[in-house]
Amino acid sequence: MDTGFDASIGLAFSLSAFEMYRKSGLLQAELHHVPGIRGRCTGYLQLIEGKVVSCYIEDKDGHKHLTQLNRLIQLDNERGPFDWMLTLPPSPAATPRLEPSAPVPKIIALLEIEQLQGWPSTHKQILLQVYRSIDGQKSTEDIKQILALSPYVVEEALHVLLTLKVIAFA
Repeated sequence: MDTGFDASIGLAFSLSAFEMYRKSGLLQAELHHVPGIRGRCTGYLQLIEGKVVSCYIEDKDGHKHLTQLNRLIQLDNERGPFDWMLTLPPSPAATPRLEPSAPVPKIIALLEIEQLQGWPSTHKQILLQVYRSIDGQKSTEDIKQILALSPYVVEEALHVLLTLKVIAFA
């Protein structure tokens, strides 16, 4: 069973998704070129129900440096995106869900990229790529298979498009 989520699409975007889904776990990535820290290090964010409760950087010698979330987001935007991975806490009650069939998204409104001011261009490009793949015939699983994106990134983009009220599920 998969116990982690690839969040390398960008830290700010991923954090908003994890908050929406109230995910708990440890988000971490190898960082480089961190001001004040020599060599490679690892950034850590502890999430509880989607909220960041601790944020620190561990240097190559194992020393922990408390940091602000905004500093890590800025570092990820300027020098990343880094390969963030969310490791979920083990859940003995978790069982795989069997979906009867994958839903089929359909476009119900025009996606206006201009309304996404302040979003990184990579996020806008991903949303546009997923949006353009929707034809009212392909299921979400079909879209995940045809796009050169991770299935999780496609799911998050579909959720954002749904939230923006530009798609609906048939």
